[in-house]
Amino acid sequence: MRRRDERGSIAPAIPIIAFMLLLLGGLGIDASRQLNARGEAVAFAEEAARAGAQAVDVDVDDLELDEGQARQRVADYCAALESEGRVRSCQWRGLTEVGGDDHRHLVVNTRVELSINATLLGMIGVRELHASADAKARPYEGITDPFGKNNGVSASQAPSG
Repeated sequence: MRRRDERGSIAPAIPIIAFMLLLLGGLGIDASRQLNARGEAVAFAEEAARAGAQAVDVDVDDLELDEGQARQRVADYCAALESEGRVRSCQWRGLTEVGGDDHRHLVVNTRVELSINATLLGMIGVRELHASADAKARPYEGITDPFGKNNGVSASQAPSG
């Protein structure tokens, strides 16, 4: 048996529960969108760094990067991204040493930042979600003697021509 004064006591809790469920859904949706944006930022930063690492100076005997050309390649890639409106910022961060005993400046450093609009988190005032990534790339020396002693092909097995 119910008492008359308990009737409708659940009604005030319904909007609060609905708001909390929407907020949890918003966290799930927007968190996954931000993770995706972070992945895009990493991919864009890596591609910008790879573009700069292709600026090999072919006029020298040892592997070197032409810093001006590397900077320009990164700037061109970044300009294409920014013109599409995909990123908020794409930057050349410079050349650094390879490391270890190799003191050549061959590592291209870049940084990309992007923003996406929040979906359900806008209910609590979060309008934008930000993601950023740094990346490095460097050119590697290739094989100079394709039929050398380390590849398992003897001179008699090497193709002619």
